[in-house]
Amino acid sequence: MDPTELYKKMEDENINYINHDLFSTSGMIAHYEEVTAIIVDDKKVKGQVAENTVLIQELGHYMSGAYYRTNSPYELIEKMEHKADKKAWEEFFPYEEIKELMKKGYTTVTQLAEYYDVEAPYMARCINYYYNQYHGFD
Repeated sequence: MDPTELYKKMEDENINYINHDLFSTSGMIAHYEEVTAIIVDDKKVKGQVAENTVLIQELGHYMSGAYYRTNSPYELIEKMEHKADKKAWEEFFPYEEIKELMKKGYTTVTQLAEYYDVEAPYMARCINYYYNQYHGFD
């Protein structure tokens, strides 16, 4: 994925980009009243592929409204993370597009991750979700 598309989406949605040290994560989204910012720790995010992954996942939070507080119960955090992932995958890696790519020979998670310029573990979660949700890729 061309990173300029992600930055453009952030600009269009009036989402600020902040580089800041984070304690236990490489990226997060902050939303308070009318201000939204995606915070990225560039010491933990090594390279554009990793940054793309963080931005896509955090944009998923924004697009789905899946926010939580850092001291929220674990169950709520997991629910909001899954909701954000689903929205991000639907937006940036649509199921039908994935199916078409597979027909063209992109048959491994690594190939799909490279195609979209995201980290393979994130793409693997997407593929697993789609496989279970749509009962395969036929």
